[in-house]
Amino acid sequence: PIFRPAWRTDLMHFAMSHLLVQVTVLLTLVPATLLFAWAVYPGLQRAVQAQPLLLQVVEIVIVADLAEYIVHRAFHRVPWLWRFHEIHHSAQALDWLAASRLHLVDIVVTRGLSFVPLYLLGFSPPALYGYLVFVSFHAVFIHANVRFRFRAIEWLVVTPRFHHWHHAAEPEAVDRNFAVHLPVIDRLFGTCYFPDGRWPATYGLGDRTVPDGWLRQLLWPFRRGARLA
Repeated sequence: PIFRPAWRTDLMHFAMSHLLVQVTVLLTLVPATLLFAWAVYPGLQRAVQAQPLLLQVVEIVIVADLAEYIVHRAFHRVPWLWRFHEIHHSAQALDWLAASRLHLVDIVVTRGLSFVPLYLLGFSPPALYGYLVFVSFHAVFIHANVRFRFRAIEWLVVTPRFHHWHHAAEPEAVDRNFAVHLPVIDRLFGTCYFPDGRWPATYGLGDRTVPDGWLRQLLWPFRRGARLA
């Protein structure tokens, strides 16, 4: 259903994420430009920018997804990071709006660390803008509540069915499918779970519960006596 449980909470996440987009962009770009300026090699950046624009976009997708895979897996493995990421996984009904259910700390850390290799390699601004447009639509798409089969591409590009298994509550699917764009990364690192033709039966955190409401979820990871796992 369109108005499924907790849709107001996710709508608030959507609104706040977009209202704060300028702030989050600043918070994610500053660490790379301030902390890693010493590692910039102008010759490498000139060579990267001299490549065709389309090739740069493809390279950005690969580099960014490798970085995001590492960060995403850390959010699942490191207890204090999981406090923030479990907000995203608390959605029990998955659709395009649930893609916005992200804690501010999760957004800043993930985007900030993922941007570091892109900054060091020095991809041209048009290529980066092209990637940002792609990832904005793709992030919503992979959370969408659709039942289409993308047989020709589902082993090449992350599709809704692949990412839905990342959110599944079934024990065999927990901590699987970390890649955001390229399923091959999960296959390389042994974290792929993609049963043929099947969709998850349930989503969420199992017996774990997170309170409803945007503000409550923003404060939830900082609560006194928070569980670390």
